[in-house]
Amino acid sequence: MPSSPRTIYLSTALLVSPAKNILLVRKQGTHFFMQPGGKRETHETPEQTLERELQEEISLTVSVSAHNHIGCFRAPAANEPDHIIEAELFQLPIQTEMVSPAAEIEQIIWINPFNFADDLPLAPFTKDTVIPLARTLLS
Repeated sequence: MPSSPRTIYLSTALLVSPAKNILLVRKQGTHFFMQPGGKRETHETPEQTLERELQEEISLTVSVSAHNHIGCFRAPAANEPDHIIEAELFQLPIQTEMVSPAAEIEQIIWINPFNFADDLPLAPFTKDTVIPLARTLLS
């Protein structure tokens, strides 16, 4: 009997630059680009998790509040077989595209959600949920 998928609880960011590009990250040793953010720790609110993760991953200090919240979404996990993610997504406008990868982030890219390479390897959540949401929010 197959086991049911395990859930990973995340806080993630739709970071939007003044040029209306969105930031994607790729973690070391992985193939897929995804939203910056990460796993929630038990004592943290989703907002606290995202603030911590953005500081750790891309050295970005932000203040996240409930008014930035887009919603909570579920999708297959990109890098953990037999897992699903439950991601709190927050939209955060930032004033620069000058951010640097840190911690476990190997690569960062800014993309135009309306026009990017078809062969860009995207995590399921990014491809099926975030990009369509970004197109709606930014049009």
